[in-house]
Amino acid sequence: MDEVQRKLSFDDLFEEKTIEFLNEFDQSMACFENLSNELLCDIFDYLDGYQLFQAFSNLNSRFEQLIHSSCVLIKTCFCIYQNNKVLNTFEQFIFSNRHQIFSIYLNFTLQNSYLFSWYLFDSSFDRLESLLFKVIQSNTLMPMLDNLSSLPHLSSLTIETYCVEEQINDIYQLIFILPKLKYYRISSFNHHRSIILPMAMNNQFSPVEYLVINRYCSLNELESLISYTPQLRCLTLHKTKTNGLNVTILSSTITLANLQSISLDLCQATFNELELFITKIFSNLKSLSIIGSRDITFLNAYRWKQLILNYFSQLEKLYLTYYDRMDNNNQYPIYTGRVNQFSSSFWIQ
Repeated sequence: MDEVQRKLSFDDLFEEKTIEFLNEFDQSMACFENLSNELLCDIFDYLDGYQLFQAFSNLNSRFEQLIHSSCVLIKTCFCIYQNNKVLNTFEQFIFSNRHQIFSIYLNFTLQNSYLFSWYLFDSSFDRLESLLFKVIQSNTLMPMLDNLSSLPHLSSLTIETYCVEEQINDIYQLIFILPKLKYYRISSFNHHRSIILPMAMNNQFSPVEYLVINRYCSLNELESLISYTPQLRCLTLHKTKTNGLNVTILSSTITLANLQSISLDLCQATFNELELFITKIFSNLKSLSIIGSRDITFLNAYRWKQLILNYFSQLEKLYLTYYDRMDNNNQYPIYTGRVNQFSSSFWIQ
């Protein structure tokens, strides 16, 4: 009997504590609408701008005022395709909220993408800092680039395309006059058309600090490009082609005092071409990443040591990857040296 009473007492106590806990939990729970404006702005920052407006526009006066306030910056992504309703919806949203837009990602799946209204981007987009154009065609890109110089705060531009090779020189010239651009990335997957730009003059400098090139480019072409970017901090080239036989080797030195990181995929370049290129750059380089192939000189530790000691005394990290083929039909020599030449005190200190 005592055991039954003790069990009942325990059950009553447990139920009482459970009810007390649930009451406290209910009181501590916060409705979404009870969150502070600061916290809501932080949450909105993770949402796509167009979806944000679809979800909260016309919900109530508080949210209506908040999503249109200056503390909410819009990041949005659109696929542009053959649908006038989608185009009209996008253009209306962009134009109506142009003073809040921070970044735009446009995927041009539309074949006749010239139908897209490039007049959208002008100085009224006074908070727009980042643009990404994917699968964009030249008949859309070139007029757009003409207008981008009017954007007062554009600092990041990414272009991914298949069909602008004929305009590649014009593209770079338009990019290098953008007054606030800090990050520029171009990806092109079709042709190997050469970049023909003269070395930059004193009044032609660009503020670009991060340059990423994902298209075929020779080291001589790259040298001409970086002459326009004296503020460069990080340089990445994903596809290197050979310099060619009729290319004039430039003897000038390029001063890039802020350059600390270089990453080069030398799939078609030799170590000698790399050496000619890299010794023309005066910088305080900290990190060098090289992918080499078809030239066993890349594995010559002594050549690397001399290059570092003579030109890059502040280098802290060297990342070297080398690819070789056992069945190359004697197209180039196979490495037959020591397994690891990079084992002296110079490399392991």
